[in-house]
Amino acid sequence: MSAGDAGPASDALRALYGRVDPMPEGPPAPGHARASLCVDVGDGDDVAAAERWMLAHAGRLTRVRSTGCGCCVIGWDIEGPAALIATLPAALEATSDWAGPAAAPRRAASARGRRFWAHGWERWWERWVRRR
Repeated sequence: MSAGDAGPASDALRALYGRVDPMPEGPPAPGHARASLCVDVGDGDDVAAAERWMLAHAGRLTRVRSTGCGCCVIGWDIEGPAALIATLPAALEATSDWAGPAAAPRRAASARGRRFWAHGWERWWERWVRRR
């Protein structure tokens, strides 16, 4: 979302990013589940998918808390009906203390992360180790 956006959709998106519901105590209510979303802001497709899903379902979620810094990642901790949480695309889910480590499937690293580890980190490590 750019600062120049205007209209009902941008107002809803601003409200979504600013939503901070109280932290419930204990486990989710019966029939409810928790999840965490986290996407790289550089991946426009993931950002758009996360915003679309959140806007479409924000009214049914019982807890929403924006968790990303906004400069490199965006994210939310959410709680709502288990059937609704199950519709969250796996590519958007993240493991967190909120959702529990078993709540999100393991997914492939982002392309940016793969490039860093496959090229940048290895080259740096090899140069550093060979100097010694």
